[in-house]
Amino acid sequence: MLNTIRGKITTGIILISFIILIIINLTIWQIFEGNLQTSILNDMKRIMSIIHYGLERQILNPQGDITLYNRSNLWSIMNKENLQYDIYLSIMYDSDDYIQFAGELIDKKSMDKIIEDSGKKSSLLYIHNGDNRYFATYSYPVYIKNKYIGIFVFQKDYLAQYNNYKDLMARILVIQSILFIIMILVNFIWLKRSTNSLNTLLKGIRSIGEGEFSNRLEAKSNDEVAIIIHHFNKMQDQIVSQMEYLQQEKIKTERLEKSTRNFFNYATHEMKTPITSITGYAQLLSQGKIDDKTKDRAYERIITEADRMSKMVQNMLIVAKGKEIKNEHKEYFDLNELIGKIIKEYEVIYNRGKIELNLENKSMIIFGSEEEIRAVILNLIDNAIKYSVNGQIKIRVYLDNHAYITLENKTLPIPEGIKITLFEPFVKYNHGNQKQASSGLGLYICKELIEKNNGKINYNLDVDTISFTIELPIVTN
Repeated sequence: MLNTIRGKITTGIILISFIILIIINLTIWQIFEGNLQTSILNDMKRIMSIIHYGLERQILNPQGDITLYNRSNLWSIMNKENLQYDIYLSIMYDSDDYIQFAGELIDKKSMDKIIEDSGKKSSLLYIHNGDNRYFATYSYPVYIKNKYIGIFVFQKDYLAQYNNYKDLMARILVIQSILFIIMILVNFIWLKRSTNSLNTLLKGIRSIGEGEFSNRLEAKSNDEVAIIIHHFNKMQDQIVSQMEYLQQEKIKTERLEKSTRNFFNYATHEMKTPITSITGYAQLLSQGKIDDKTKDRAYERIITEADRMSKMVQNMLIVAKGKEIKNEHKEYFDLNELIGKIIKEYEVIYNRGKIELNLENKSMIIFGSEEEIRAVILNLIDNAIKYSVNGQIKIRVYLDNHAYITLENKTLPIPEGIKITLFEPFVKYNHGNQKQASSGLGLYICKELIEKNNGKINYNLDVDTISFTIELPIVTN
């Protein structure tokens, strides 16, 4: 409890209020005591005035002497005041130290002490408080016609008045205590309601510490804590979003690592086969105990496998370059012109009539790497001619919001396991023709290059026909 904000505020309020109450009560009690002492002094002076007046009336001679008659009359006055005010009155005459009194003496030691302290000629007031007693002793020197007569000493019990003040103070303390308890209870309830938002925020922080980010906090006030809760919810959303992003990046990284690992596993495996063949035939040739036919086949296989391994290394370098260099030099170029140039180059190599071309009669401006697009088209044409049944291919270029290039050729049956994985690395099939040197990376590289240029490439197999379709974005005016 004391470790919480509510506990600390409550404890602080209790301590401060308690100190204030102590100061207030001490002040009130001092006022009570001051009022009581003022009342006692006024009471003593009033009685002293009455007695002094009576004494002056009794002294008739010009010399101001006190006679037995005067003393008897003065005692009568003193006795009357004693009965009226319940006070002890005494006078010590200077002429013979005779003490005349009326009433019951409360404390003789106090009377003797005040007479001694006053030197019989000073006015003093002593208030005595102790041993369940509260009384006053008052001394007053009497002068009649400038002649010192003696000293009056009064004593009166004020315990009843003192107890009344104590009872009043006790009632004030009781009322203060009740109000203090009510104040603490009200303060506790108010603090509890005011700190509910803090408890809500604390639960939210604990839930985040436990890995739970789906709890939305609800602010039930409009104070600063509510603003913190609002920002806390935003922070929680940002954390969730960031965690989702990191999780996606983790998945991408794992996939990339797996893809890279598989790529190099495939590369190692694929390079192992031609190296084994070259090594085997080289060892066979080195022995020199083979006939010319076997020797010719060995030379042919060594050349084929070396060519295959050379293409594989070149393609691997292209793949590696494509992964490392994301922003190749791009430019605006006409797709129709590029394909026209490529077809002319192939017509020189192959007999006319091998390629059937259908071009759109309008410019198709592309923004991308012309060399990469050229490499893709050349690779597809080379594959189409190499694996075509009759060596014939059809190329069509047309416009439909995007630029499209389709290459179609007849092909021998392709195994089911290869049909759906043609764009995967190291997927190849040579239809039993060992002279066809393929690395299995051509179509994979084509897909990578097209996607780098914001395009798409797909293929379709229909019985004995295979067609590839390239989709590229065009530049519009």
